[in-house]
Amino acid sequence: MRRVHLEAAEDHVERLAREHDPVGAVKELIWNALDADARHVRVAIEQSDTESVDKIVVTDDGTGITPEACEATFDKIGGSWKKGARVSQELGRPLHGKAGHGRLRAFALGAFIRWTTVADGIDGRQKTVISAHNASRNDFQIGDPQATTEDRGTVVEAWGRQSSVLNRLTVERARTQLTTEFAPYLAMYPDVVIEFNGERIDPQAAIQKETPYDLEFVHGDQRETAILRIIEWDMRVDRELHLCDAGGVTVDITEVRIQAPGFDFTAYVLWRGMPDHSGEFLLGEASDGPIAALLAVTRQKLRDHFKVRAVERRHEIVDKWKDGGLYPYHEEPETEAEKVERETFDIIATTVHRHMPRPAKHQRATLALLRESVKHQPGHVNRILDEIFRLSSDDKSELDRLLNRTSLSSIIKASSSVADRLDFLAALSHMVFDAEAKKLVKERTELHKILENETWVFGEHYQLLVSDRSLDQVLSRHLEVLGRSVPAPAPVRREDGSVGIVDLMLSRSRKEHDRRQHLVVELKAPKVKVTGKELEQIKSYALAVSEDPQFADVRVEWDFWLVTSEMNKMVRAETRQKDKPRGCAWDLSEGEASIRVWVKTWSDLIEESKGRLQYFREHFDHDPSVEQAMEYLRHVHAQYAPEALVVPPRDALDDADLSNGIVLNGELSVNGEASPIIGASVDTDEAETAGSQ
Repeated sequence: MRRVHLEAAEDHVERLAREHDPVGAVKELIWNALDADARHVRVAIEQSDTESVDKIVVTDDGTGITPEACEATFDKIGGSWKKGARVSQELGRPLHGKAGHGRLRAFALGAFIRWTTVADGIDGRQKTVISAHNASRNDFQIGDPQATTEDRGTVVEAWGRQSSVLNRLTVERARTQLTTEFAPYLAMYPDVVIEFNGERIDPQAAIQKETPYDLEFVHGDQRETAILRIIEWDMRVDRELHLCDAGGVTVDITEVRIQAPGFDFTAYVLWRGMPDHSGEFLLGEASDGPIAALLAVTRQKLRDHFKVRAVERRHEIVDKWKDGGLYPYHEEPETEAEKVERETFDIIATTVHRHMPRPAKHQRATLALLRESVKHQPGHVNRILDEIFRLSSDDKSELDRLLNRTSLSSIIKASSSVADRLDFLAALSHMVFDAEAKKLVKERTELHKILENETWVFGEHYQLLVSDRSLDQVLSRHLEVLGRSVPAPAPVRREDGSVGIVDLMLSRSRKEHDRRQHLVVELKAPKVKVTGKELEQIKSYALAVSEDPQFADVRVEWDFWLVTSEMNKMVRAETRQKDKPRGCAWDLSEGEASIRVWVKTWSDLIEESKGRLQYFREHFDHDPSVEQAMEYLRHVHAQYAPEALVVPPRDALDDADLSNGIVLNGELSVNGEASPIIGASVDTDEAETAGSQ
């Protein structure tokens, strides 16, 4: 056994490990295996009984690391044999890693790392075990080589890191990221097998359409050629532009930066000179190098491609409706007017198809309603939009300008979001202020659960970290957000030794002075009047944070909110002290460290939220009624909202005529079939543009 010390600063090694990117670490280990001429790479994820990730094992059948190469491999950053090579040693495949960082990325997967490698060295086939621990990332223990008859290859094991970040490996997005990363390589080498968590990575099974293009770009007085491959997927993916070498090995990944609503795709540009210009894409248009010129040509080709594909997609959607018997026209158009009507219908229907209800019978009814709307209007799209959106000439002109900058689906999504927020504030006001309604609202099982999904009321800049968790979990999330690695932090206790349970903990980053702000919210049911007992409870949480050295960090501000409808005179007096802002009951701030306790009323919270939405409220012309507010609760929070509030009386809905349909029990019946009214069931998660990816 011998110890090898990595010649690099500890903080530099930690940065290279990029411990908040476990998927990237798995990618790097797979590339290492492929660079070693592996034909089969298997990534196994072992989970505990609570489904948290315990261990990651990456196994390959490559050439391994010889005993002679072990010390040179682990004693310094860079200096990899790959740096001067272009292809792998045995099979002549293109190489990915050349900087020697791959072994460090394993620290993103575990506190303990072990490499077990079998290779053919000077003294024959031998097995070597190398181990490391994140407490000393610069030190690697290399065991004495042992003669063996085992097959060549390397097993990398990582374990002992308790972090929710590792759970990213268990969600479907991790598989899609690996699929898009290795698609070009697996297409070039179909004999290579990559398994991830028990399933083979098979890009061909998920490819909807693949289109190659030859590119030409000019740099200086040189004319260069490259290949652009556009893969459209039948799965949701992050839209990315992969910058690859001529063999399809990804060198860098950058943003697509084009508009292509409704398409899930990845673009790959292959150029032989790419490895020599790694990182240049970060300079973007400011650079006069070849990468800037190549990106400009690539993005223009992508725009041209998806303009054509948008037209093709329209025909594909219509053909699919026809094959499924959903298309409302059964005969070919005979007159010019019928042709115009059909074209108008196709344009509108295919534009909004992603927002239609999914069941086939509902789609059929929605398309039938849309057909009737088109049929009874002049055959011009703008006239249809005038009727649907009630647009004036000026508004129509503004819409045209807006559509040049964003997509229709994004406009729908933004409008829906504003309407939903106004509806929710009306619903929240009813629940906490109405004399009868507030008696029905429970704190933890109803109000708490609803606000978990509406955290914007506490401020747009916050994101939820924990909900209904102890101060121990608050500490774990706090340390995780700060990027600290503490395997087993000490428990956090209040002054009396008890465990504190907080309702909601939210966090945001502030750019000035690199500060972070945590907000802990304690919710009280509308019928509860806050007294000194409840105030002392939240003060005890603040005191526990201020006294516990594990929370100490001058870059973090803590605000504790106690939210209530009413408070007694003593609590009210504490919130109106002359030397403190209104609502502040306690201020433990010292120097740059800041810990404050506030008492907020539901009225304060709702009025502040309304203030942020006031501009949209005035221009959106939407002042929701109680019925609309309850409908929002029924639609979005049905499982948590008080049943007595969201279940309408049997005679609440009157039948009403609408075009050729009947509104009955909240649904539209067309030709005897029920369907949600068009536009009432918008799947906003699907409304997106390439720029939002």
